[in-house]
Amino acid sequence: MKKKLLLQGVLWTALTFAATAAEFDPPEVPVHPVLWETYDAFFPPEVLKVTEGVYVAKGTNRCNPTLIEGENGLIIVDPGESIYAGQAAKSAFDAHLDNIFDKKPVKAIIYTHHHDCHIHGASVFADSHTEIIGHEDLMPNLFDEWYNQLYPSRAEGGVKMAGILFQGNPDWYYGYVLAGPQILGPSGFLPPTRTVKDELKTVIAGIEIHLISAPAETRDIVLVWLPGKKVLIEIGIIYKAFPALVTMRGSGQRNPLEYLDSLKRCRSLNAEYLVALHGGDPITAGKENVRQFLTDFSDAIQFIHDQTVQCLNRGLTPGEMQDVIQLPPHLADRPYLQQTYGRLDWNIYHIARYYRGYYTGKVRDLFPQSDLSKAEMAAELAGGVAALAAKAQGALNTGKLEWALELADDVLLLEPENSGAFETKKAAMLALAANTMNSQARNMILSDYLLMTGQVMAPVGDPKVILATMDTNAVQLMPLSAVHRILAVNLNATESLDTDMVVGIQFIDIPKNSRTEPPYTTLHVRRGILEVAPPAPNRPLFVINTDTVTWKNLVLGKLLPEDAIASQQVLISGGAAESFLAFMALFD
Repeated sequence: MKKKLLLQGVLWTALTFAATAAEFDPPEVPVHPVLWETYDAFFPPEVLKVTEGVYVAKGTNRCNPTLIEGENGLIIVDPGESIYAGQAAKSAFDAHLDNIFDKKPVKAIIYTHHHDCHIHGASVFADSHTEIIGHEDLMPNLFDEWYNQLYPSRAEGGVKMAGILFQGNPDWYYGYVLAGPQILGPSGFLPPTRTVKDELKTVIAGIEIHLISAPAETRDIVLVWLPGKKVLIEIGIIYKAFPALVTMRGSGQRNPLEYLDSLKRCRSLNAEYLVALHGGDPITAGKENVRQFLTDFSDAIQFIHDQTVQCLNRGLTPGEMQDVIQLPPHLADRPYLQQTYGRLDWNIYHIARYYRGYYTGKVRDLFPQSDLSKAEMAAELAGGVAALAAKAQGALNTGKLEWALELADDVLLLEPENSGAFETKKAAMLALAANTMNSQARNMILSDYLLMTGQVMAPVGDPKVILATMDTNAVQLMPLSAVHRILAVNLNATESLDTDMVVGIQFIDIPKNSRTEPPYTTLHVRRGILEVAPPAPNRPLFVINTDTVTWKNLVLGKLLPEDAIASQQVLISGGAAESFLAFMALFD
């Protein structure tokens, strides 16, 4: 019997895993050669010189932290994914640049956007005089896109997409085309002290810097343009991989036309050096090379977008578009447009749904069938569940791997203990992972394979556990609006369908005249929903008196209600402690 594996590492999401074994079954899964090639580019980790005074630490983090040396100080662009990762990048810079941090202070840290691998190493580089610069929407996006009501889902998706569940196994390739091995650890994120709206032109340590808002993968992306050096530092707009207008971990809708506008802005700068803050080959040098790269990337996105919209206007569904939209050869053949990160079909579906939503225009799609209903339909057509399992095995035998996976999944929906379908699904997943050049797809498939076969234990699919392990640094900074959204979606609707109750919360650490957070609010549980600060609320049944951090820890499950009462971190006025405990019990 194979041992189970529980990986140890604190992702910035604070998902925790602990190592207990070192092998998987099967021990190896073949890897597409294109993926090996992109992964090898991260090794060995090293500091690369872009041009005089600009250096990139490749392979030390999921991102590529960049150092700009000025006359009397240093500037760090994207300090890494954790404190430990930031320390690795800092050590690499010191080793390459003769202990440069002992000679010059870090004048500024620039965040290109809010994604975890670009912000959580900040405390490693900063002192009390370091300016922290980011987009004015960085903090709102951080708590709207990540530390929010969808945190468990997004954290789970991020862990799977990046291959975290099997990063500790030496026999398994865990490549992620945007990054090499990841250095997990606690957060050293520091909030911006200076923000960018549209554009900020400034001089730091004697270096002229233009910071330019350029929405693409996120709305808070900032380009770093050094006009005196003709260097463009960017992320979230260009990779040396096929673009992903949608990510497998889950994210908000990405506007493809905004993406194109940002690429046009990049092209207008006529950069001689382009630094990509992800990838094992981060530097593109030469004005013509940069121009061609940016133009091709832009053309690929516009081609897919325009052809998808054209097909929408002709009444085609995304599924029908898959058969007719192909990238033209002059783009498809480019080495930096291979489908190792994004995929053409994923982008088609994203664009179509961005404009149309769920309904495709086909009448049959007015009546969406549940997964169980579709499985029953498949079994009926096959001649029963046993016949459907045989069809799944037959599809596997003839190399129709996607069919095999879907048909086997249908069987397992109808008969969860069907061992034949289980083995077919396993084999189909492994074969699909082995054949794909897409790193997101491979990592997602193999992560689900390990979870399905019980070879890893992780809090995947358990929102309560994942919320309770949220990084303390993030909790301190989280606005109450995000906390209350999390509380609302965790209400047990079944248990509260007959409940109609208003309670008050008095935050003892918020001044009465505060303009940022309300010192008092009400929560109305009303027959399966929670409404925060309802208009004209009824008189509260009781009032919870506590501080904001205690309340956040209660909502996230870091602190038990019983312990909060016992320690007097929560005091109840106008009611009994038992009423407070009953109220909190309504939430999962």
